[in-house]
Order: sequence, then structure tokens, then C-alpha cells
Amino acid sequence: MKGPQAGSWHEELLKRRKANTHKERRKEGRTIHTKASKTSITIASIALIFNAMAIAMPHWRSSWVALIGYGARRHWGLLAVQGRKMTMHHTMFENNCKWHGTLMLGNSCLSPICKWYLLKCQVYFDLCLYSYGAAFFVLLALLIHVLCLIWTCMLSTRSLRWAATWWPVAALFHLGGAIFWVVITEGIFDTLDEESWYPVPTPGASFFIACVGGFGQCVCVFIAFQLMKTWPEVDPDDPNQFMSDSSEPEEDDETEEVMKVAQPLPTPGPMTTVPGPVPPVPTSRPADSAPTETERQWYYKDKGGQEQGPFPTSIMLGWYGQGSIGSDLELRRDDEDSYSPLGDGSRFRQ
Repeated sequence: MKGPQAGSWHEELLKRRKANTHKERRKEGRTIHTKASKTSITIASIALIFNAMAIAMPHWRSSWVALIGYGARRHWGLLAVQGRKMTMHHTMFENNCKWHGTLMLGNSCLSPICKWYLLKCQVYFDLCLYSYGAAFFVLLALLIHVLCLIWTCMLSTRSLRWAATWWPVAALFHLGGAIFWVVITEGIFDTLDEESWYPVPTPGASFFIACVGGFGQCVCVFIAFQLMKTWPEVDPDDPNQFMSDSSEPEEDDETEEVMKVAQPLPTPGPMTTVPGPVPPVPTSRPADSAPTETERQWYYKDKGGQEQGPFPTSIMLGWYGQGSIGSDLELRRDDEDSYSPLGDGSRFRQ
């Protein structure tokens, strides 16, 4: 690549890089996945698995204490009770009321066992009502969770706004439903324990899994607001929308490489990237001007073995001073036929 072509290539590269900076993408609504969005998707996916497990497993409360005549351990969930077999809450309520009816003598319930099943009939009705109510809100939160995850993956300015709006709702419904169920069932089982020896089941594995999932949703709420701020929905009727914006958002790997170019460089040297600011050296000569008589011209071989140049001594010195070219670079003067290593740079001063 000769001098004029190299300059044109560099101008095109700078133009493309400038068009793909976060500032320009933000103005045009051209979103791109960043570390924040990838983190949100990962956390939301893990929390979704945890929340689905919590709903499916009937281990929100567990009792490991065996009762007389019933030696199996028991677990209570949002949808069912697990003892010797799995039974839905409404079935448990119906069974206890049915047993109460069989123990009545006419219209009287005088025996202690009859009164016990009457109490269980009333308690399991309340448990069925509250459990299904809490399950409704937790399942609704799971549905909103899925939608927010899809919107975050879509990563449009509008879908990010939707995700930021509904993530708090999902977290509120999920954590609210879980905490409400645990608190209300504490009182329900206390009622049974007051009338007989009925140890209150302790919160089980499903409840703690649901808490972990709820914490993940809270993290997603925070990240969603950050993403909405990073990629706001463009208002075509507000030309001053981005005039006062001085925030520096998180960039992805591709954009970080783009932002390394802070100012136009001279015609590119043999290195693909030039770290640090450009030293105050003369820029490359215009393509239509001839080199000065006092300044030698140089050619070098790039990594592909292609000859590049000519470049004046001033530009070569600038590249050498900022570390863009090393001592092993093969180069020659315009009056030489063979290439040799640069060495310590003294050749530029001869």
C-alpha cells in the first residue's frame, strides 16, 4: 500500500470508527450488546430456572417430625402437599371435610376427633385459598420474567424501556407472593398446633430457592434501568435530546477497540494499533506534493511481506519514537536496493 492509498485507507477507517462509537450509535438508536446486557441476560436466565424449580417443588414448608399414625415426612408447596403421595390443596380440603362429615353423629360433632377434622377442614380451606392466590402471583411474575428476558435479548430502545418498566413488577409479584405465603401459613399452622400437637413446618428448600430467584430479579431491575439510560428511546421531535449528555456508558469489546482512536494519526505504520498519543512530529506530506530534497524517503516490509512507502524520515522518526516500529523492522532508503533491520534508529539520523 503506497503513501496516498495508505492515507485514504486511514481516513476511511477513522470515518467508520467514528460512526460506530457509542455516542453516534446512541443518537441513531443503534444498540449493541454490552457487558451489562450480557450480565442481565445471564442472571435472568439463572433466576428463571430457580423460580420455575421453586414453583414445581412442593417444599416451601417441610416437617420432619413424625406424628402418631403417620410416619412419613410432609412438605407443603404453593400447589400441593406431599406426604405418602402428592395431593393438590383443594383435594386435601375436600378430604378433610369429608372425613369430618363421616365422624358426625346426626347433626352433632361431639367427639374430639370430629372437632379436630372440623378444624382441619376450615384450616385447609384457608390454606388452599392462600396457596393458590400466592401461586397466581408467582406464576404471573414468572410470565413477566420471561417477557423481560426476551425484551432484553431483543435489545431495541423500546424493548429495553419495556423491560425496565416490567422488571420491578415481576420482582414485586414474585417476592411479595413468596413472603406472603410463608407469613400467612405460619399463622395457619399455629392454629392447628394450639388445638393439638402439630409442629409448625419450617420454611423449606423451595422457599429459599425462590428467594435466590427474587434476588436475581432485583439485580435485573437495576441493570434494566442502566440499560435504558445507556440506550434511551430516540425522540425525533427533540433535536436537543443528547446535547447535555456527558455520561460515559460501559462499552463492549468491539466499541472499546473503536474508542482507542482518540485523534487522527499520520499515515499508518507497520503496527496495526498505535498506543498512546501521537508525538508532535510533522504529519505525512500531501499526496500531490513532492518530497523535500533534504528529507530521505523510506520503504519497509509489513507483516505480510508487502512493500510500503515511501515515507519521509520525519514520519518514520515519529513512529519510532512512539514505539510503532521496532528494531527488527526490515526497511531501506529510496537509494538502496536491499532491506536490512532498523536497529537502534540511528539510520534515520545519518
